[in-house]
Amino acid sequence: MPIDRSRMNAVGDIVLTEVKELRALADPARLDLFDLVRREGPIVVEDLSARIGLAANDAEGHLRQLAKAGLIEQDPAGGWSTEARGIYFEIPDEPQAQHAARDLSNTMLVRYASVPSEWVKGIEPSLDVTRARATGLFNARVELTSDELRRLQDDLEQLLEPFTNRPESDRPADAAPVRILAYFLPERATDPPEA
Repeated sequence: MPIDRSRMNAVGDIVLTEVKELRALADPARLDLFDLVRREGPIVVEDLSARIGLAANDAEGHLRQLAKAGLIEQDPAGGWSTEARGIYFEIPDEPQAQHAARDLSNTMLVRYASVPSEWVKGIEPSLDVTRARATGLFNARVELTSDELRRLQDDLEQLLEPFTNRPESDRPADAAPVRILAYFLPERATDPPEA
């Protein structure tokens, strides 16, 4: 199934609305394959399977499921690709879709939790001092309503949009990829103090 490009948002993320799409990406192996295809495609199954340590047949099966969900496509030479820069989804009200979206959200949270430690071991030692000084972590605990939290996420997306959509010809010569992770982890609401 070809990718429906009309479903891309302003930053190039494919907007997921269907249960089959959410379920397709809720599997950690398929999420890893999608990320590799998104970043490095077109890429053939042998390279993909070697990169994530899956048998080629297993990787092929996962890729077919992603393609069936309309998330990636295969060219005549066998390369897998997608025009999506990422994914965007909200947790819907419908119970089956809600379950699938929460599964995907949790899979993503767990999968990407290891990115900082992998970065510290594999990338940070090779950075020049200028890039190392630009490294950072933002860790804050604030009191927000659900609407305020969603607005904060939307504002962050809009703040990054000029950079995510910047044509290669407009990038400064010293620009290099930066991974920005933002975890929004609501805690359980506490009961208000009694008067």
